Amino acid sequence: MVAREALTQEMAFLHLAGSVRQLFHQLRALAERASPGEDGLGASHRGVLESLFLGGAQTVPALARARPVARQHIQVLVNELAERGLVAARSNPAHKRSLLIELTPAGKRRFEAIRAAERTLLKRIELPLSARELETLAERLETLSRALAADALESEE
Repeated sequence: MVAREALTQEMAFLHLAGSVRQLFHQLRALAERASPGEDGLGASHRGVLESLFLGGAQTVPALARARPVARQHIQVLVNELAERGLVAARSNPAHKRSLLIELTPAGKRRFEAIRAAERTLLKRIELPLSARELETLAERLETLSRALAADALESEE
C-alpha cells in the first residue's frame, strides 16, 4: 500500500509541476501583454519591480535568493532598471559592500501602471475559481514552496 501511495503522490507531484510550469509561462505572457517590452523591459524586470514594491529596499543577493536565480542575473536586471531611472542604490547599514536597491518615484509609478494594465486584462478573463479558492490555492502552493526551499537549504549544507 505504501508503494502505491508513494507512486500516486509522485505522479500527482509531476502533474502539478507541469501545470505550474505552464501557468508560469502563461503569467509571463500576461505580464508582457500588460507591459509590452517596447523599452526593453520584460517580465523579469517586472518581477524585480514587484519585489521592491511589495518588500521595500533589498540587496541584489536577497532578490536573487527569493527567486532563486543567479545573483548576476538579478544584477543585470537591476542595472537595466537603474539606467531607466526606475531603481536606485543606497548604502546598507547592515552590510558595507551590498547596497540596498529601492524603487525611485518613477519606478513606483511604472509598477503601479503595470498593475493597472494587468487588472484591466484580468477583468476580461473569466476565472473559473472564486477569490477564496484562489487564496486557498495560493496558500497550498506556498506550503509546497516552503517544503522545497527547506530541502534545498538542507542539500546545500
